[in-house]
Amino acid sequence: MTFSTIDWLILLAYLGFTVAAGLCAKRYVENLSGYMVAGRRVGLSLGVATFAATELGTITFMYFSELGYVTGFSCFIIGILAMLAYMFVGRTGFIIERLRSLEVMTIPEYYEMRYSRSVRLLGGIILFLGGVLNMGIFLKFDGIFLSEVMGFGPNALAVIMVIMIIVVVLYTVLGGMFSVVVTDYLQFVVLSIGVLVALIAVLVNVDLTSIGNAVMGQYGESGVNPLVNPRFGWMFIVWILISNVAAGALWQPGTSKALASENPKVAKKVFFYTSLTFAGRAMIPMFIGVAALAYLGPNESPTAAMPKLLRIVTPRGFLGLLVAGMLAASMSTYSAYLLAWSSVITRDVIACFRAKDFDERTTIRITRIFAILIGAFLLIFGLWYQIPDTAFQYLFITGAMYTAGALGCVAAGIYWRKANIVGAYAALIMGAIAPAGFLLLEKSAESLPAWLAFITDVNVSGLLSFVLAGAGMYFGSIFTQKAFPPSMKLVGGTVE
Repeated sequence: MTFSTIDWLILLAYLGFTVAAGLCAKRYVENLSGYMVAGRRVGLSLGVATFAATELGTITFMYFSELGYVTGFSCFIIGILAMLAYMFVGRTGFIIERLRSLEVMTIPEYYEMRYSRSVRLLGGIILFLGGVLNMGIFLKFDGIFLSEVMGFGPNALAVIMVIMIIVVVLYTVLGGMFSVVVTDYLQFVVLSIGVLVALIAVLVNVDLTSIGNAVMGQYGESGVNPLVNPRFGWMFIVWILISNVAAGALWQPGTSKALASENPKVAKKVFFYTSLTFAGRAMIPMFIGVAALAYLGPNESPTAAMPKLLRIVTPRGFLGLLVAGMLAASMSTYSAYLLAWSSVITRDVIACFRAKDFDERTTIRITRIFAILIGAFLLIFGLWYQIPDTAFQYLFITGAMYTAGALGCVAAGIYWRKANIVGAYAALIMGAIAPAGFLLLEKSAESLPAWLAFITDVNVSGLLSFVLAGAGMYFGSIFTQKAFPPSMKLVGGTVE
């Protein structure tokens, strides 16, 4: 199939409506709380829709379908682990309930409440760097999807990336979280329809028997059993489960949905009900990736296989709806991430060099400037950087740079009275060491000495980041209790 006139009309009409809706949201931005957390007015149904839309972008479809293409059905374990982790956070209120009660807007704000302003500065820097690096491949993967599914080919990649980032930055910068929430509800509906259309088109054109035969013929038992798959195993499962719990409670774009909720009880329900979508969020694109293996064969680019399949099997008219749905997903994800990282650099890094925080108008202005700068970085980085092995691997290891230390700092700060400033520093720094080492050394794995080779195993580095962060918090706090007694101004999420 090719991108027809009706496909273009559907796509352009949707984009025009979405941008207009985002720009109209500007009138509701009354103050800083309105810009960053939508005035804390988000109810349950809207919260679930905006959270689900934020966590399901085109990049999500791309990296999960890529995994399906190169591992078969064994990668389905990832969706189950994510569902269980977010369900745990939603049911128990682990961390998010306390953070919402304290009415923070960013995670590093808690560092200052519990530890010190300097811990907030360090945590803000690590969160910003890890978050922006994590987001660095989004634009490139989304551009690959659009160029392949619309039939433009790789020559159009740069142009598509430029157009996408301009559109997203425009309505995010002007409307803030109101734009994100307003457009997310619409995008959730369009995305759901688009995904349903794509799945039906694939099932009609690729039979289940050929899919099963392709997986067994290409991967054997490792295509259905994650424990024997060389990419996975027990270490991978433990790491991904812990990482999902940490990300569920502390990944700023997602946690901001809890912070924008009407109250802590609504925040918990938003996470619990959204968790029920996480298995499907992973397994549907994984299944389409496996179908691409069966339909196109094993010699395609794993990144481009899924959009190529969809371009072939999706009928005209519906292809435009599918692309609109994918763009809906992308715009929702970009807007939430841009707002999260620009808020962090403004409030938790730049403002920490001042004795007094910026006023609200200045904070919003600086946040908007950094959203634009981050958008420019995504364009340059996406065109330049070569992703190690798979996108999933890159996203989780860059996320661990922040989430490992953050989990040690915030969880210990809320649930352990002996947590102190030394433990906080140690957790943040030690949690970032292994992921940073992997990113720096992975390309030169063959030239490393044998004793250092472990750092280039993504599963080892990922799990090690959480072990080191926990050890840093525990031993750093225990050995310095007398010299640096824990601050009692904020224990267990309440002021004492």
